[in-house]
Amino acid sequence: MNTVYGVEMKPPIGKLPGFTAQLVRKTAELATVIDRDKQLVIISNKQEAMALKDYYISKDVYEEFYPLLVLSKLTVQKAIFTDYGFVSQNNDYYLYKNMVASFTINHGEDEEIKMALIQFEEHVIAQDQEVLYIDQSYIELIEGIARAYGLQLTFMTE
Repeated sequence: MNTVYGVEMKPPIGKLPGFTAQLVRKTAELATVIDRDKQLVIISNKQEAMALKDYYISKDVYEEFYPLLVLSKLTVQKAIFTDYGFVSQNNDYYLYKNMVASFTINHGEDEEIKMALIQFEEHVIAQDQEVLYIDQSYIELIEGIARAYGLQLTFMTE
């Protein structure tokens, strides 16, 4: 799992146009921006992200800081995906790391896996190849379903 960081700013209201230009210029000086989503700047280096957060706070435009999981272009989004993540300006997939858990099925009979996947379906946020992403609050439920079908799961942690 690849973690990056999102630093969100609130739009500067009542500021001169030069203020916004200054924010953009200073953002580029402080951090290597790899992607964006509206007011959210995405950075791969945590120290740069923290420096940008501090700068936004000093300019009174800071909104929020998010650890994000980067998913591959092969990701299949489910209907609830946008409750837990977003597709960026560069058409990359991100999930809010603190909201989700991820796992793989690493052992089980084929038929049992198929049946369990049907049960998992309503709880899956996204699937990136063999990795399934769910709301963290569903870990016990998913483990229970896996036990019922005799499956072994591996939950990813960093």
